[in-house]
Amino acid sequence: MRAASLKLVSIAAVLAVLLPAAPAAARLRAPDWAKPAVRYLVNQGWIDKTQFRGDAPMARRDFKRLMQAAFGGGYRRTRGKVTAGEVSAALVSVLGRSDLAARLTTVTSPDGWAPGVGVRFGTEVVARELGLRHDRPTDQEGLEASASEPLPQADVAWAVWKAATSPATYSADTLNGFSLPDLGRKQRKVVKFAMSLTGTPYIWGGDWPARTPAGYPFGSQPSGGFDCSGFLWYVLQAKTSSYSPIDRPYKGWSLPERSSADMAKATPRKQRLGFRKLRAGDIVLFAPGGRSRARARDVYHAGLYLGRGWMIHSSGSRAGISLADISPGTWWHGEIMWGRRVIS
Repeated sequence: MRAASLKLVSIAAVLAVLLPAAPAAARLRAPDWAKPAVRYLVNQGWIDKTQFRGDAPMARRDFKRLMQAAFGGGYRRTRGKVTAGEVSAALVSVLGRSDLAARLTTVTSPDGWAPGVGVRFGTEVVARELGLRHDRPTDQEGLEASASEPLPQADVAWAVWKAATSPATYSADTLNGFSLPDLGRKQRKVVKFAMSLTGTPYIWGGDWPARTPAGYPFGSQPSGGFDCSGFLWYVLQAKTSSYSPIDRPYKGWSLPERSSADMAKATPRKQRLGFRKLRAGDIVLFAPGGRSRARARDVYHAGLYLGRGWMIHSSGSRAGISLADISPGTWWHGEIMWGRRVIS
């Protein structure tokens, strides 16, 4: 009995050497936040798990195949890497929101003035309100992409997953109410410049639309993007010999405070504006429960008021710059602390 057992062990050892090992299961190469999306796409047979690399750019030919598998088409290019803006535009289209995006792009004030910020403004805002972009964790912000930059595969997977399963259609449809008031000359310049930055991602502590250049005096950031107050700072803060926002057609005004809480604290009591006194170009500050329940130190968010109950802001929940309705009856309205006017 013992000899037989030894013989079987010897045969097993020989076979283990001679026969190839069974292939190990392919490891899912995706950041944790993207794994539910990637697993869904794999289970649907839309992507190959063994070829997926979450932090690498996606080839346009692969995105074309993915769009064909998920939606029956919607994208045609095959050369190079697919950009964040292309992903937004393709998904907005297949979800039937192209008309809404076009309406945002061509919005005018009652006196006929048009910001003229291009088609990307509409598709980027609609995509964000549909929930198609994910804000990467702080330690992954070097992989965030602006609209013109290649989008990593994990972010593409997230966008397609959300579009196929649970797009935030209600939030997107709210944008049908967006409009602009008549604006003065200074306000037009500020509003147009702020809208032109749409397509830039949310970056914690970000106040520059690209990876900060050598010698930038206010700290480095791994990729272009803004947090809420950084966006306002970039749009409004006065140019200096060492600080000159890219392509901004006006000098700006004094806004020495960098955080939203500090912007609130620095607003003189007699200059704190209620909602009805806001005008385009004003800073709007938000705190839990609004002015009746919070203090300046509690302010957690800030946006740029556009008029008619709308603001433009950089939001982590929207993964970048988008529009929000803050008029009476909305959730945002109940959080308004006060407004601050810096445009003189």
